[in-house]
Amino acid sequence: MKLSAALSFLLLFLVCTTVHAGTYLPVDSTFNDDFRFLEAEGLIVTSQLATLPISRSEGARLTREALDRSGSDSSSRVAAVLRGLQREFRKELDGDFAYLTPADTATVEYSYSDRQGFFAQKNRDGVEIRRGSNISASLTSRFDSRYLSGAIKPELDLYEDATDFSFQKAYLLANVGREEFMLGKESAWWGPGRNGAILLSTNAEPLTMLKISNSVPYFPFGVGVRGTFFITRLENDRSDVRRPILNGIRLDLKPAPWLEFGLSKTALYGGEGRDEDVPAFLDSVLIIGENEAGEPGDQRAGFDAKVVVPWQRQPVTLYLDATGEDQRNRFPAKWFWLFGLYLPHVLNLDNLELLAEYSSNQDSYYKGMWYRHHIYTQGYTYEGRIIGHYVGSDAEDLFLQARYNFENAKLTLSYEQLRKDFPVKYNWENYQATALAQLSERTDLAVSVGYAREADSNTLLQIGLKHKF
Repeated sequence: MKLSAALSFLLLFLVCTTVHAGTYLPVDSTFNDDFRFLEAEGLIVTSQLATLPISRSEGARLTREALDRSGSDSSSRVAAVLRGLQREFRKELDGDFAYLTPADTATVEYSYSDRQGFFAQKNRDGVEIRRGSNISASLTSRFDSRYLSGAIKPELDLYEDATDFSFQKAYLLANVGREEFMLGKESAWWGPGRNGAILLSTNAEPLTMLKISNSVPYFPFGVGVRGTFFITRLENDRSDVRRPILNGIRLDLKPAPWLEFGLSKTALYGGEGRDEDVPAFLDSVLIIGENEAGEPGDQRAGFDAKVVVPWQRQPVTLYLDATGEDQRNRFPAKWFWLFGLYLPHVLNLDNLELLAEYSSNQDSYYKGMWYRHHIYTQGYTYEGRIIGHYVGSDAEDLFLQARYNFENAKLTLSYEQLRKDFPVKYNWENYQATALAQLSERTDLAVSVGYAREADSNTLLQIGLKHKF
């Protein structure tokens, strides 16, 4: 408790001051894709979307910015996106920050899988798709006010051999100026990547944490600044060290409308039988003592960058994420690289989007290093799933995606190739087609078919219905 209080004071001192945050926009919300699209088109220039989630107030701010910068010559696709954002954030745009939504979003999904395949499990907040039929149902409720907000999302998962009930999110959020103090469980994503994130992603079950952050940036000297700190305990039934502590700190900077930087670090330390005092915490934060006798724990750190070039003829977004698994002379080493390219439209085809993402942590000298540690032998995992990028160690991954946006529907085609060279060499592929139809302003129907060439081939069918009340 003393540690949490000290950290709260430190964060306020370092990054502090008056806005109303409201609850968070879910990490997997399609509105995040809309903001990235508008950013790439040059209609949003102050966004910092590498750290998710953002608050609804920040979503409303970005929507207002895009509306102010759009004109009568905007494409029909831009106009459609702006209409959807206006509907979603209408209360915040009207200055209404206090309201209760007992039923915000309801989802029902049916999945059938030939087997419990690898690609079928990625970035699902730890929710499994098992062999045979799977049914998932959830309801999100939330309340928003000027200084205190909260959300809860119970989920029921039905399998052929079991039933599972869980809370995929449950948190309280207090606002002090622009600072957000969150206590509870919520998904998170660190980095500009769209298919995966190296340090913090939705691959594992959401962590229950204390988090201090600011979704709405500060703008000292015209530079956008966001900061995030979290601390949590991992599970009790780990096979290595029970209930270790995981903390993370991230800084997002936007020095120019076309350029964004991020610095990130996480540390796994403490747990049953290991030091958890203030010096151990400071060592984990300041990267002191790793690879030495009595080292505090397992640390990773890196940087990311994004460049937005909103050329009218062909806009493009380029991004990079680079993180070191270990340290050498106090600096990260044994790098994991991720590169991405996003085209919000292709020449005169305003409704076609393209995304390409490549990641690799293969190293001919250091084998089996990523997400592993000699003390925390279960690795950088929570409830059996990697907290960072789902590909794991010794991997090379290529992800390609094309999306065509119709007036009331979207068709998405994707291809992925994953190569591993340790401890066993293999080359897996995944093909997927998804159709999303807007049945009404509040109801979406999604149908997805996938085929994976893994250790054993796997066919996946998913049908999902989402209703926004």
